[in-house]
Amino acid sequence: MSQVRLSPRPRVHRSVVDTLARRILSGDIAPGEGLPNTQDLSAELGVSRSALREAIKVLTAKGMLGVRPRTGTRVLPRESWNLMDPELLAWCGPTMDADMLGALLECRWLIEPGAAALAADRASAADLAAIDQAFTRMASAPTLEERVAADLDFHLAVLRASGNLFLLQWAGTVSSVLLAAFRRSSGAALSLEAASSAHREIVEAIRLRDPARADRGMREVLRVAAADLQLWPVPSNTAASVAMKRA
Repeated sequence: MSQVRLSPRPRVHRSVVDTLARRILSGDIAPGEGLPNTQDLSAELGVSRSALREAIKVLTAKGMLGVRPRTGTRVLPRESWNLMDPELLAWCGPTMDADMLGALLECRWLIEPGAAALAADRASAADLAAIDQAFTRMASAPTLEERVAADLDFHLAVLRASGNLFLLQWAGTVSSVLLAAFRRSSGAALSLEAASSAHREIVEAIRLRDPARADRGMREVLRVAAADLQLWPVPSNTAASVAMKRA
C-alpha cells in the first residue's frame, strides 16, 4: 500500500510570505521601493517563482505591496496596509516603532476605558472571576513572560466582560500586537507598583459596579504604560492625545 506524501509547498509558501513581510517591516525594502524581479528574488530566497508570486499575492491582499504594469511590484506606505489583519499585526509586534506604539496607545485610550465602564455595569460572576484570576497571576508572576501573558489575559477579560461583540472582535484581532506592547512596557517598567495598583483599582471598580471608577482605573493603567514606554505625551496631535494630556 503506497503512502501518501504530504507536499512541502504550503510550508515553503508560508516561509516566503514571512520572509518578505519581515524585510518590509524592518525597512530593508522601504516604502516606494520596488522588489527585485521575480527571477532574481526567487533565486535569492531559494524558492520557485510560482511560490514567490503566491507570496506577493498574499502581501498585496494585505496592502503591503502594489503591483502595476510597467512599474512592477512596489512596497506601499504603511497607511495603505491592512493593520487590522491579525497576521500582519503579529509580524508588526516585535518591530513596533514609537509611532506605531503611540498609535496603538491612542486607540486603547479611546476604547479600553469605555470597555472597563461597560464591564463594571455588565460583568457576570464568571467574567469577574476571570478578571480577578488574571490580576492575581500578574501580581504573583515570577517571570516577565508570565506577567505579560497575565496582563494580556486581564485586558482581554475586561473587553470580554463589556458584553460588546465589536469590542470582543477587536480584542481578538489585536491580541498579538497588544502582547508585544505589554512585553515592551513591562520590560521597561519603572513603575510596576503603580501599574499593579491601577489594575487592582479596575478589579475593585468592576466588583463594586462602579463604571466611572473603572474608567478612571483604565486611564491610569494607560498613563503608566505611556510613561514606561516614554510615549508621554503620545506622538500625535489627535483629539485622543489631547484628552490624554488633560486627563
